[in-house]
Formats: sequence, C-alpha cells, structure tokens
Amino acid sequence: MLMSTNLIAGVSRIDITPPIPMDCVGFIRRFEPTKGILAPLTATALVVEDSISGDRVVIVAFDLVGIGIEQGRRIRNEIAKVVGCPPENVLLNYQHTHAGPHPFDDFTLSKLGGDLRNISPENRSYIAALQDRLVSVAFLATRDMTPVRVGAGSGRAEGISVNRRERTEDGRVILGWNRDGILDTEVSVVRFDNPNGSPKVVLVGFPCHPVVLGGENPYVGPDYPGTVREVVENATGAVCMFLQGAAGNVLPLEGFFEHEGPERAFGERLGFEALSAFSRIRSSETTIEKVDYGSATPINLFRHKINPIQPRQRVGAAGKYVDFPLKPLPTVEQVEGKLTEYSKNYEEAKAVLGKVDKVNNFGGWRDLRAKLNPLEYFLIWAEKAILKARSGTAETFVEGFLQVIRIGDIAFSAVPGEPFNEIGIAVKQKSAAPYTFFCGYSNEYIAYFPTASEYPFGGYEPGHSYHNGNRLETVGPECEAIIVDTLTDLSKKLFPANE
Repeated sequence: MLMSTNLIAGVSRIDITPPIPMDCVGFIRRFEPTKGILAPLTATALVVEDSISGDRVVIVAFDLVGIGIEQGRRIRNEIAKVVGCPPENVLLNYQHTHAGPHPFDDFTLSKLGGDLRNISPENRSYIAALQDRLVSVAFLATRDMTPVRVGAGSGRAEGISVNRRERTEDGRVILGWNRDGILDTEVSVVRFDNPNGSPKVVLVGFPCHPVVLGGENPYVGPDYPGTVREVVENATGAVCMFLQGAAGNVLPLEGFFEHEGPERAFGERLGFEALSAFSRIRSSETTIEKVDYGSATPINLFRHKINPIQPRQRVGAAGKYVDFPLKPLPTVEQVEGKLTEYSKNYEEAKAVLGKVDKVNNFGGWRDLRAKLNPLEYFLIWAEKAILKARSGTAETFVEGFLQVIRIGDIAFSAVPGEPFNEIGIAVKQKSAAPYTFFCGYSNEYIAYFPTASEYPFGGYEPGHSYHNGNRLETVGPECEAIIVDTLTDLSKKLFPANE
C-alpha cells in the first residue's frame, strides 16, 4: 500500500573536487600542495516542501573546511532565489575536511596550510566558481521533487572518537584525550521514504573532526564522511548526506595518519551504526494487524500495515542574527610583544633551516620546513593584528546566524562554527522538537565555541584559536548561553506547545 503524504523532496549531487596540484588547508604544517585525489569532494542538496503550505527548506552539505561570513550569506541568498524560499530556510553544512582547498573568498584571511601568504590563481578560480556550484546543486534538487515521508532515529558509535581536551600533569590543556571529558557518541539518522516505503535520502550526523588523515597525507579527499556516505548508499540505494555535528572538541581516537585506509575503517564503523539506526526508523504511522494462519497448530501472525491517512508533516524555519562577544582585547603593547616574539621565532627557525643540506638530509629538512609554517602563520597574524590594534579598529564582537529548520517532527539546529560537543548535547536536551539533529559547522565560519567552563583551563580553542582569523581575540564564554538559549527559543517558535 502506498503511503499518503504532504511532503515532496528533491536531491542532487555534484563534484566540487579542485584541480591538482593545489594547497590543502586544515594542517598549517603542511607546506606542499596536493599530489592527487584520494576521493572526490562533493556537494549534495536536499529541498523539502510542504505541498499544503508551499513552504520550502534547503539543506546543502559539502566537503570543504568552512565558508566565510559574507560568503555564506551571499550563497544562502542566491540559493533562496533559485529555490523559492527565504534565506533563513537555507542551511549550509560544511563537513570540515582538512584535505580540501582554501575555500574562503575573503583573501585577507590567512590560509591554514601550503603557501600561507599566497593564494594561487587556480585556487582563486575555484573559489570564484564555488558559489555558482552550490547554487546549481540546490536548483538541480528542485528538478527531482517527488512525494516523501520523513522519520528519524539514533544510534551510538562508541570507541571511535574522544574528547580532545587532555589535561597534562603540569596543568596544561593539549589536544589529546580527556578520558573524563563529556563525549557525545550519538549517530543521528533521518530517512526520507518514497510512497512505496523505499528510501530516497538518508541524512547522517555525527560530531567528530574529519582528521583521520593527517597533515602528511598528500591527497585531496573528504576523510571519513565520504566513506559513511558510500556505506549507506551501497546498502540502501538512497542518496546519503553527512552533516557535521558539535565537533569542536572531538577528535578520532586514531587519527592524523600519513597513509590512506584508516579513514575508511572509521567511516565504515560509523556507516554501519547509521544503518542500524536506519533500519529501526518508520517514516509512516502503522497499525499492527493480526493475521490468522492455519497449520497443525493455531498460529497468529502479525504485520505492520501503513495507515491510509497519515498526519501532516510540517516544514518551516526560524533564524536569528546574534552578536557573539569577544574576550577582552589585548593592548597595543601586548600585540607588539607578540609581533616581536613571533618574528624572532620565525627568523631563528628560518636560519636553522637554511643551514640544513636539503639534498643529503632531505628528511631533516622536511621536518624543519614543516615546523616553519606554523611560526610564519603566527607571524602573519601578528602583522595584521598590530595594524588593527594601533588604529583602534579591532572588533569587540562578531555577528553570526543561528538557525532551526523544521521537517516533520525533526529540528535541524545549526551553529556557525565549531561548538564543543557539550553545547550540542544541551541544545538537543532543551529543544522543543520531538527529535533534534544538531549541526555545527553551518552557514558561515565564526570561531570555535567552547563551553564557558573550559575557558579557565586555557588551551587551543578558548586560548589562542583567534589566530585562525583576523581578530585580536576569540569569542568569549558568554557565547555558550547565547547559542543554547537562542536555539531553544527558535525551536519553541517552530514547535509550539499547543500544536
């Protein structure tokens, strides 16, 4: 029996793999361009419409490390035009692969790998075409609209990821394994089924940095999300989209490999867990009916029967721009001190590198050359920071977009950056929706968003990740409450208590 539905949905995928060779970003110590393609980078778009109200929402997932603030807004605006919906109904989710090209069209931003001071003509051409590619894949999804129903479920992928905020014996915090830290292992799964019950699209979400492949990996690729999609698609025949979660403080238990292969093992483990959850999801309401069956002894058989009338599955979105305050800014004297320190460190390392025989000691030269890149990265930040500090033009806050998209009983709650996994857990727990699918790394890249309780411990994310942008400081501890409270309020707007 075919199910009744008010939803229609379309899906499309395109290749967004860059030309080779090209610098990859995500590991600053990686100074050489890529040598080949391990697996293609893709962008996949899903358009869902409530045929009763005409409301449409769009989710576009793509294999890049991030997207710029103004860049993301422009892309969402253009997608909204071709799809026929408000910009707040468009969700962009970047998988955050560290084996892809520099994607930001703000050329004042430092690259996070390769030639740090220069963006090649090929990379500039790639960036210039990116908006049209993402708009195109969304438009193509509108040409594939067919009736669907949606359902959601969850699984657990234990033992493959870690809370990376490791406490050392001397009181520092490094990137490693905090065995006592909170870790979200939920695998979120949403399936869109055709009227005959077969799956059309499967969404999989999980919070973990895609860094199974490390900085010495010389190939372009999506890391483990690509394998997750492959596993689910081979098993179901549906199109699979991976959406990155609250991975700001989460790493693979086994990561940073120099050779390919481990990312497939990680992706297969996650993909199999997603399939387990997928198998338990019902997108339509059913009634269990008894069927008489005669044999040598009486037997009652039972069957799920799809109800002829199904409840309406609504579609909508709500978004809000908020100001994320930065931590107190350093003084001009403090920035000057950093500039002096970073310049000295860089020049000393450069001098040591110049004394190494590259031909007869290539291994030693490569190691020193890789260590030079991070020192230059800090120096570049200081050179830009001192100009802002002296001119008094440094921002004290950054504006970002928080968003909730509704499809049926599911809320897709989105944050523009890298939230800690505790924030994702809190949003899911406080959401007004029956099921919440948390999406970090969405719409534009702002910053890491640590929990307020982690700031006193310092370390990379709350301490000095501001080097990733052109700001003098990173966002402050107030941002956790801003994110959780705002997304909770938006979910209540889309899922009213009296519905």
